[in-house]
Amino acid sequence: MNIIETKGLVKKFKDFTAVDGLDLEIQKGELFGFLGPNGAGKTTTIRMLTTLSSITSGSAKVAGFDVKTEPARVRERIGVVPQQFSLFEELTPVQNLWYIGKLNGMPDAEIKDRTNELLKIVTLYDKKDVKSGGFSGGMKQRLSVAAGLLHEPEILFMDEPTTGLDPQSRIALRELTNELNQNGITVVYTTHDMDEADKLCDRIAIMDHGIIIAEGTSEQLKHKVSKDQLIEVEVMDADDSLAKAVEKMPFVESVSRDGNLLLLNTSKTENAFFKLADFFKKQDREVREIRIREPSLEDVFIQLTKKDLRDESG
Repeated sequence: MNIIETKGLVKKFKDFTAVDGLDLEIQKGELFGFLGPNGAGKTTTIRMLTTLSSITSGSAKVAGFDVKTEPARVRERIGVVPQQFSLFEELTPVQNLWYIGKLNGMPDAEIKDRTNELLKIVTLYDKKDVKSGGFSGGMKQRLSVAAGLLHEPEILFMDEPTTGLDPQSRIALRELTNELNQNGITVVYTTHDMDEADKLCDRIAIMDHGIIIAEGTSEQLKHKVSKDQLIEVEVMDADDSLAKAVEKMPFVESVSRDGNLLLLNTSKTENAFFKLADFFKKQDREVREIRIREPSLEDVFIQLTKKDLRDESG
């Protein structure tokens, strides 16, 4: 059962197309990830699906309701955790959640019970009466999660929630996200962190320039490059001229260089190690190591877009 569906979804800002004809299906109970660099269209897509931004053309349904014509029904069924803390820093967690509960028309007793329950879930109950302005980034994001869950939504949208957090807070928020999903909440999660998407998401859509360029499970996406072979060669004093020379070898399809490390995308061939070792010997280059590398989501992204995600996500 699809809980989110889009057909030909487009968002334009004057002459700039941020999202370009997006067709998407997300199943009920999934932890679905949008992966891509900043500017890929991930946040714009989320803003349309959560009724925060108008749709230029195409259609979208969330929890069975049309985003264009039934926005109030959509908002009743979703929670949103934005990238930046958007609650009131001068208020305590209890006060923030009370305010949000009243906006959602919840009865006082329900707000109180739900607030206590959620603050325990996000491990902020001991800080319930402390002004949230003094909280760490991780604590603020956990409070944002509690706010997004207050009215018991079917779907939780999380827009790059771990950006700027320290490693411990990132891990804690990922664990919380996974636990919420295991308890039946559909989670739509945007990130430009490859490792985060790999570990967390059931399925992933890689976006670039407003379109989905690949979609599937992490293993399915990696299979897109595993039909070839990735070989790392660590060479003393490697340079661009050496990389270009290696790329001319018959079984080498592409080469990228990071300092003295060459990453070769090769067709699977016999005796590749011996052929490479012989090549570098003839080039009078000292090789420290030649090794096969398992493909990663970043390898998929680079192969599909011909650019390094790290240069884009800054």
